[in-house]
Amino acid sequence: MLPSSSSILNSQSSIRLRAPRALPQNAHIAILASSGPSERIRIEEGARPITARGHRVTIAANIDARHRGYLAGNDDVRAEELNRAFANPDYDAFFFARGGYGAMRILDRLDYAAFAANPRPLVGFSDITAIHQALATQVGVASFHGPMINLDFRAGLTHDIEQWFWAMLTGAAPLTREFSAEDVVCEGEAEGPLFGGCLALTQSLIGTAYDHWVDGGIWFWEDVDEPVYRIDRMLTHLRLSGRMPAVQGVLIGTLKECGNDAEMLAFLREFFEPLQIPVVRNLPIGHQGNNLLMPVGRTVRLSTRDRAFSVTERAVQT
Repeated sequence: MLPSSSSILNSQSSIRLRAPRALPQNAHIAILASSGPSERIRIEEGARPITARGHRVTIAANIDARHRGYLAGNDDVRAEELNRAFANPDYDAFFFARGGYGAMRILDRLDYAAFAANPRPLVGFSDITAIHQALATQVGVASFHGPMINLDFRAGLTHDIEQWFWAMLTGAAPLTREFSAEDVVCEGEAEGPLFGGCLALTQSLIGTAYDHWVDGGIWFWEDVDEPVYRIDRMLTHLRLSGRMPAVQGVLIGTLKECGNDAEMLAFLREFFEPLQIPVVRNLPIGHQGNNLLMPVGRTVRLSTRDRAFSVTERAVQT
């Protein structure tokens, strides 16, 4: 449900996002499909590590529906499933089956007021970037870029990623992740609110009511199947739109199947060095699976000297 223009937050906003409530023990988690369809058996398999922790899951009815081959049901069906879940107080969190494409198509049909009335953790990556940006711009609520059922949970999370995931959702802080010297693109120190997601989605939403950018923030991004020239084009679009000077630091995920690695590194250094900000790449964020949970809207600190970034505050209300 599209709010009036007067209620839309500034796309280059310094407004602090409201954290969702913490995930309780023995939670009831909805597994949703806002984008592409999945094989139900894969989602059932992916849910097992979650139920093994004592949580209960409900899989959306449209999880294996197919519309035009690439959507988990038509726009009405997908929006209705999400809105029904948002309005249901029995759910403690919203995880997503997979990405693909389609979340953008239903952004103007979602019941943001219902979500804001009872904000709970919403977790996903890839196409779910559109929903993260919509929640931030429409109702000022934070969400989580992170693992999904069809890829990450089904294949299994490594122990460190799994521990970080559940710790963050239950209110642990601070949390620190180290990286190697080889992953540093540009040296520096920075601190600010975290924002970002899939680069293609962030670029596609420029000029819409769901265009979310944070001046003074730490921007993270990832993508898949995008050769160097297309990454160049998308970053150049963001530069020409005036976004880059206010960014304090950049965290880049694993760019899966995005061309020659040496060429990509050379381009990234060429693009980011003039900004004189810290930039790190090859973090476990994105389409390679085993995704590190990233709390949109929470304060993080990035230090290439310490070879670490830290989430310095709780990502949920406890």
